[in-house]
Amino acid sequence: MQILTASPIPEDSRRYWALGGAEAALEAVDRDIKSGTISLPHAAYILSTVPLVALEDAARRTGHRHLRDALDDDAYQEALYVALSFHPELEATLNRGAIQYWLRLAWEDGGKDTRTVNGTLAAQLRTMELHGYRTDDLRLPHRGLHLVVPPEAGLELSDSKRVKWTATDLLVVEESEPHLWRLCLEALTSEGRAAHVLTMHLPPGMSLETAVAQHEAKAAPNFDWRPLWTWALGAVLSLTPPASRA
Repeated sequence: MQILTASPIPEDSRRYWALGGAEAALEAVDRDIKSGTISLPHAAYILSTVPLVALEDAARRTGHRHLRDALDDDAYQEALYVALSFHPELEATLNRGAIQYWLRLAWEDGGKDTRTVNGTLAAQLRTMELHGYRTDDLRLPHRGLHLVVPPEAGLELSDSKRVKWTATDLLVVEESEPHLWRLCLEALTSEGRAAHVLTMHLPPGMSLETAVAQHEAKAAPNFDWRPLWTWALGAVLSLTPPASRA
């Protein structure tokens, strides 16, 4: 899964950040631009990735418990402000990248758990009945779980041209109080990597059928995420069966 293996932060960004945070990095980059040490495009690239370095620190300070805690961190917000001063048009891209990178950090902190779902089970999970299961039955083996998704799962993502591609990987990260899952589905396309992050709230004691129905009602029109929710829930229930069923 590229989100878990790619290196999104160049060493230059870490070096500038180590000078004392976002403002110190900006001042040093500005000096180096004026002296001709670095080019303006490279400086802009460095500053666009400094927020990810800040996010690493924020995630550590907040214990990788909640995405919102890391994104609201003052140092991260300052780094994001600096990056957007160079790339205001990249706000949505930077925000998406930060969310996905936090999911990676939480997965790494939880032990880098990766499981492969075999083709037979993957196909069965497409039509798994959730009747009788409740949100209390769900438990990840670790707070982050990477699932290798075989083609038999039938999960797909669309590229920018709305061409559908077979998904290859799913990352699930769990938060508590409130209990929720953040899911990142990834596929490789002719354009490169495509990924989409969804949040699934799991109120205590609720039937999984009701939870899925609630999310389905709130989902954007023209997007059917029920197969993903059903498959992800079924995969976790299969890998870590509940002690009892409601």
